[in-house]
Amino acid sequence: MYFVIYKSSNNQYYFVIKGANHEVVATSETYILKSSAKKTIESIKNSINPDSTVIDVSD
Repeated sequence: MYFVIYKSSNNQYYFVIKGANHEVVATSETYILKSSAKKTIESIKNSINPDSTVIDVSD
């Protein structure tokens, strides 16, 4: 499982969770601040799999 952070067309951030087969498992709500999206990812990672990778393609 891994997370990918994106920037939407309205300049907000969201992330998707992808499984080992690279299919989208879940999509987050949008966040005004990238740091808010990252905090949510960290919370999920700590609950499920702390070794999950985060890929940031928002830049």
